Amino acid sequence: MAKTIDPALAARLWEESERTREVAYPPGVWPARPNRSKVYSIRLSDEEQAQVQQVAAAKHLPASTMVRSWILDRLNQEMTT
Repeated sequence: MAKTIDPALAARLWEESERTREVAYPPGVWPARPNRSKVYSIRLSDEEQAQVQQVAAAKHLPASTMVRSWILDRLNQEMTT
């Protein structure tokens, strides 16, 4: 995953997403998510959890999505070294 995204690209994608939010999917196309059937439970202090929430909010992401991306980024680093 990329560490940063071009602000102009992000703005363009956001605008397109907002403009097409009510448009139906084309016939025969179904939204899908990867099968994420395994769950890891971790313990964080209240301060750590608040920091995660703060960073996620600043990025306009759910905390779980951001933490998952961190894990996958690190896993990718470990697998390529």
